[in-house]
Amino acid sequence: MIRRQPRYFWRLVLIWALLLPACAPSPTPATEVGATTTTFNDDFSVTNEVWTTFDAPESAAYVQQGELYLEDRGRGIGVYTQLLEQKLANAGIQNAGIQNAIIQVTVRHVEGSQDNWMGAICRQQDEENYYLFAISADGYYLILKVEAGFPTPLVGPAAADAIHTGRDRNTLEMRCEGDTLTFKINDTFTVTQTDASFPEGGVALFTDAVRGGMTTTAFDDFALLQP
Repeated sequence: MIRRQPRYFWRLVLIWALLLPACAPSPTPATEVGATTTTFNDDFSVTNEVWTTFDAPESAAYVQQGELYLEDRGRGIGVYTQLLEQKLANAGIQNAGIQNAIIQVTVRHVEGSQDNWMGAICRQQDEENYYLFAISADGYYLILKVEAGFPTPLVGPAAADAIHTGRDRNTLEMRCEGDTLTFKINDTFTVTQTDASFPEGGVALFTDAVRGGMTTTAFDDFALLQP
């Protein structure tokens, strides 16, 4: 297997939905879980207005059959759906983007290129400044910093036996705590790096087909916690 190289044109597309479902449910309120607080969770049983959903020639984000789907439609642009902090605040959930965040989610490759990235963003300032934690359907992992639009791999890209390849599900946990970034995959593999570039910011789910291919990723059992 050829060692994966990072993409150096990480242009992202974010298309804000003009019409959100009028019957979208309220976010789940915070609950205590051990030493952490669950700020928000979503099993994607229905479309929730706290996520950006859209359908465009380049990409799409939508809820279907209990999962949130992200489609990179082969235009060379990665795609993400952002957790909208204002929507959370309107529902009585404060301080969602956070200085310290723990993101948990299950991902699976649906179709298209397995030479891809699928995972989550934390501490997002805007489209050109954020941390990305991602795996690929062909068995690689990465922690990437994008600053002023320039990508710097902090960990990887590297292969890991802990990653379930193909269309198998993978459980991911991404921690942004102080200047420590921790990536846990399937509860068996953990990598850690330090970086102090972004002290706080937003949260998003992400997918991208490498080298201009097409890929679709499904997400389930999302939880945002705070230590």
